[in-house]
Amino acid sequence: MDCRTCTSEPVISRRYSGEHLCRRHFVSAVEKTVRRELRKQVAALETNGAPLRRVAVALSGGKDSTVALHLVQVWAGARRLELVALAVDEGIAGYRPPALECARRCCDALGVELRVSGYRDLVGMGLDELLQMQPPAGSPCSPCGILRRRALNLAARDAGVDALVLGHNLDDCAQTVLMNHARGDVARLQRMAPHLHRRPGMVPRLLPLRRIPEQEVYLLALLQGWEFHDGDCPHAAKAQRNLFRELLLQLEQAQPGTRHGLLRGMDRLRETLASPQPLANCPTCGEPAGGEGECQFCRQFGAFAV
Repeated sequence: MDCRTCTSEPVISRRYSGEHLCRRHFVSAVEKTVRRELRKQVAALETNGAPLRRVAVALSGGKDSTVALHLVQVWAGARRLELVALAVDEGIAGYRPPALECARRCCDALGVELRVSGYRDLVGMGLDELLQMQPPAGSPCSPCGILRRRALNLAARDAGVDALVLGHNLDDCAQTVLMNHARGDVARLQRMAPHLHRRPGMVPRLLPLRRIPEQEVYLLALLQGWEFHDGDCPHAAKAQRNLFRELLLQLEQAQPGTRHGLLRGMDRLRETLASPQPLANCPTCGEPAGGEGECQFCRQFGAFAV
């Protein structure tokens, strides 16, 4: 079967849309979707505040953030925006060092400044040491997520950026929507990125890949010859998200378009809700907190805070 647009051989068949695309038109389709997402998300932010002048990309060295950096660099150059990459060293032996090396090579090739911070800057130790001293009751991904969000927000503020780009793909976003629905957590659905409003102390997040399936992100990186780290975090097998990943894959297989439908539903739900309430400040560290009282970081890591 030929490409939808030309007579070339397809490199992908999109079951959710029925499209068959050759390499050239697949790359073009992804780039068009990313530009459209950035245009919509940035327009919402700029409507509620000053124009963007400086943007950061959270860069892990993996496929998603690497693809995001390549595509955002082209977009930022067209808008004459300053661009910086932010990496976080969690302190996971055998996993993060090679990924950071990939991130450095990528930034060197693109001429993008790379700033690296780590969990040691927050709690005086890496994740491996922290888990030994304070084993989590559940998955290690939960405390890691709290530390990573804090590290990225502080790094983004320190870099003086107006927005922070995350490499979350369609699968990531649909899984998060499904998890929040399962928990009945409407407030968290409302706070999900992409952020449409600026909130004091929080650098707003942009998600240019939110409508690109993980498989397509991977394919794009391979077709474009972009180097990325393809290793798995040693703690990933214990993630609570794995159950929702498997459920969503089954749903998508049985009913193509489920992932896109979850995202559309979330967007429509958020349109009907009032603007999110201002975040309170943690009484201990002064950083924004999702609820009343101490923030999650202080509750879990206050004893180790640097």
